[in-house]
Amino acid sequence: MSNKRILPAYPLFVKDPNFSLWSVTEELNKSHVQSWWGAEKRIYGFLKTQGNTYCFLGNGEDFANCGVQCAEQISLAVTAFSTDYVFRAGGVELKVKFVSPLLPDDPEMIALPVCYLEYEIEGDADAEISLFVNRTIAYNEEIGCDHSVCGAAADLNGFECAFLGRKRQMYLSNNGDKIGADWGYWYVAGEEASFLDACDLAAYLTGGLKCFSAAGEECYIGAFNKTHKGILALGYDDVVSIQYYGEFRKGYYLQDHTIIEALQTVWNGYRKTDERLAAFDKELQKKAAPFGKSYLDLLYASLRQSVSSHKLIKDTDGTLLFLSKECDSNGCIATVDVSYPSMPLFLLYNTELVKGMMRPILKYARMPAWPYDFAPHDAGTYPNCCGNVYGFTDQKSKYTGTLRKEDTNTWFPVYLLPARSQIYDMRYQMSVEECANLLIMWYACYHCDKDISFFAENADLAEKWVEYLVKYGLKPEEQLCTDDFAGHLKNNLNLAIKATVGIACYAELLNATGGGERGAEYRKTAEEFAAEITAFANRFPHLPISWDADESTFSLKYNFAFDKILRLGLFPQEVLEREVDCYLKKANTFGTPLDNRETYSKTDWITWAAALTDDAEKRTNMIAYLDKFLKESPHRVPFSDWYRTQNGEHVFFRARTVQGGCFILLL
Repeated sequence: MSNKRILPAYPLFVKDPNFSLWSVTEELNKSHVQSWWGAEKRIYGFLKTQGNTYCFLGNGEDFANCGVQCAEQISLAVTAFSTDYVFRAGGVELKVKFVSPLLPDDPEMIALPVCYLEYEIEGDADAEISLFVNRTIAYNEEIGCDHSVCGAAADLNGFECAFLGRKRQMYLSNNGDKIGADWGYWYVAGEEASFLDACDLAAYLTGGLKCFSAAGEECYIGAFNKTHKGILALGYDDVVSIQYYGEFRKGYYLQDHTIIEALQTVWNGYRKTDERLAAFDKELQKKAAPFGKSYLDLLYASLRQSVSSHKLIKDTDGTLLFLSKECDSNGCIATVDVSYPSMPLFLLYNTELVKGMMRPILKYARMPAWPYDFAPHDAGTYPNCCGNVYGFTDQKSKYTGTLRKEDTNTWFPVYLLPARSQIYDMRYQMSVEECANLLIMWYACYHCDKDISFFAENADLAEKWVEYLVKYGLKPEEQLCTDDFAGHLKNNLNLAIKATVGIACYAELLNATGGGERGAEYRKTAEEFAAEITAFANRFPHLPISWDADESTFSLKYNFAFDKILRLGLFPQEVLEREVDCYLKKANTFGTPLDNRETYSKTDWITWAAALTDDAEKRTNMIAYLDKFLKESPHRVPFSDWYRTQNGEHVFFRARTVQGGCFILLL
């Protein structure tokens, strides 16, 4: 296969943080399928044709002693919702598409917990295709744990499914970062399906046996099709998805349907789904065309990852909640400074999802445990909404116990604590950052959907947070921000820009609710902040990193972006153009560093920086660095947003929702 690499890792079946399976090699049958965090999951696809058995999915060498050959991969392509392969197996051509239906404007489709492998076989009318999933799908590889599973098969009137899950079902028993669920049940569906063991699988591969005993410990579920065109489906029923401030909640789809209904919906309706996905893809290509093919590849890399790193649920009132997992950074749930960069994708297609990101934070901000005049950072650790867990104090007392700054992996209901508990260390809160993020998100939603009710319901919180920005936003004290990797920074100018934009957004929200006089006051404050920043900028070829630095320093001032997008008119375009000129001069092989202190950068912020310029050539040059990173990074992990600009190595952060920010140029 001579195709040029498209992505560092390819999404196969992705739906939510616990249902996220990837290929990390160019050839699908040369490695094991992996979870987003890199755990190997033994999932295999086979084609039996003309007396031979070929492996097209999973490490084909695992079954060489059964006479299985590796199919020859001819091509690989990526679309918005599928990863597509073509194989040659003897005289047969096999086309397969791994489809993850995740239309961002359709909550029910996002939440429907089934993906499918769509295929077409040419050259042998009697060929049989099969999909096998090993029991390792159902748990993490903890040493000393009981990994016993149970399973069976079922006739679903026209097709069959097989399922397995851990015998010990302890719902929501894992929270943290690089870990998956070990509860719930996995399903495969095909014309026939069976629960089987390793000996049964070996017998099937060598002789075609389908009289399965499933007597051995090494269990699989398998699905088989004899038709030359169709689907094999993979589904996951987590039974309980999220603990939301003391309430156990099912997923959005499974709240009102069963996993069997989900499988039937996909089996009977995948052609119509294909049409809808294709129409979306066609429209996306049209929207991205002015920015070049490299930008379309960037969007393809971002879309499925960004949507599937959330879990969609409803609260007891039926209100939508769209909960992110902060993958490969600390595992927090509903993190504000993860939601904010992901926002462009969801603003484009469904503002209700942006509101669903904000609601868990707003709920916690009203609880006694959060008595502060600035916004929280998160709502707990996925899948547990227990209240903000970031920035616990290290001060030991009988009131803090084992709640420690470095340990966000808690199930304790923090939200129940009284205001006087003092469990947080103010040095580790992102006070200016999160206040401004939420104000901008509020106004961005209103700007897109013209519905002011969501803001109006929470105007008291917004007023408290804008006052915090007025007091502390222009010249922030040393504090955490979302880009604190190289250390805390006092007088952070990028943070001051965000605070200024946040105040102006609040002014516009007041105007929309009839508070024009007070809106004018906040608008005046934002303009005064902007004028001071602009005057400082005009002293230099570009803005330094902070108020007390000089032109030998720089940083990506991506927070200008929503001033431009929301047409707030705070900052002159010439300031933004000088910034982009600086970024291009400072660029290394794979892009511009986040600031002068280190050589690493972030893909979302580089895209936001590209949105600052009106010059198409500059914008194209900025995006080209990210395309190069996708195609040449030596680390084969789901699209990382934190990487080194000299060599393309990822530092941390993989499979994160923030890549939704790459859609910002379409705004």
